[in-house]
Amino acid sequence: MNYDLVGIGNALVDIEVQVDDDFIKKASVTKGGMTLSSIEDQNKILDSLESKAKKLSSGGSAANTVHGASVLGAKSYYLGRVANDANGKHYTEDMKNCGVGFSGPGADEHGTGTCVILITPDTERTMLTNLGVSSSLHPDNVDETIVKNSRGVYVEGYLWTGDETREAGLHMAKLAKKEGIPVSFTLSDAFVVNSFKESLVDFIQWNVDILFCNEVEAQAMTGESDSLAAFKKLQAMVDTVFLTLGSKGSLVGKSGQEPVQVKTFPVKAVDTTGAGDLFAAGSLFGVLQNHTLEESAIIGSYCAAQVVSHMGGRLPVHSHTEAAKILSEYKKLYSNGGA
Repeated sequence: MNYDLVGIGNALVDIEVQVDDDFIKKASVTKGGMTLSSIEDQNKILDSLESKAKKLSSGGSAANTVHGASVLGAKSYYLGRVANDANGKHYTEDMKNCGVGFSGPGADEHGTGTCVILITPDTERTMLTNLGVSSSLHPDNVDETIVKNSRGVYVEGYLWTGDETREAGLHMAKLAKKEGIPVSFTLSDAFVVNSFKESLVDFIQWNVDILFCNEVEAQAMTGESDSLAAFKKLQAMVDTVFLTLGSKGSLVGKSGQEPVQVKTFPVKAVDTTGAGDLFAAGSLFGVLQNHTLEESAIIGSYCAAQVVSHMGGRLPVHSHTEAAKILSEYKKLYSNGGA
């Protein structure tokens, strides 16, 4: 079977809960970042939030991107590991229900990975991640036939936190590169960049065609405090860069070309979980459909706006899925020097 997009990453069940800023301070975690956590520490946090409503959904950075691309119409497959437990079954069912190819639960002693996501009133998300069996992802889990029959692959930077998971990501990228299939990569988190910078620079220069990152990650990667300067340094490393700027939109451009700035779609933000993942989903869908880089970033911007308008890292069901409608809406918004 042929796929438009094959993604690889940590398969995690997200447990989302709304908290105040004091709770983040008391929990001693980095606000807006990702902290690797034990199941015991996660349970302590959840026990102290027992009375609060929680939203459960299948997640993981690359999984959100692949899911979003599938909703838009791309034929997608996801490579990640879940256990044969309630969370693993929930995850598998969720992926299959939205048309994403997924291998399903394995017989593992470790449970399915989970990510406790704390949402503060400013819509920022702070993550405590227990990787569970997802950290056992290794090169043998990469189905060569699926990769070779794809039109594009997508690798998440979070895989760099484990030796075997990193090797799995490298293996998939090298397989794709050998076949002339474009390799997309997301830096995922400044923590990942700061911890594995040398390895990431090497990987990007030799294996990556399209790089996704946000301002903080770009600054960590390049040592530049100015986003435009950071963008230009990244352009020297990789063919195409998509750099998200939060409420200021995004920059996109090919190596050696001046970047194009794309604005955001105005929306009332509720939860920023998945904003970067869905920006990547829309942008990659645009690239796969042979749209220009600017048009692809506009589709990405729309998907990011949609996902932050509700709780969770997935596109809301009422979102447009036609690229032409999205591009037309953007044109209306910003014609005649609009907002």
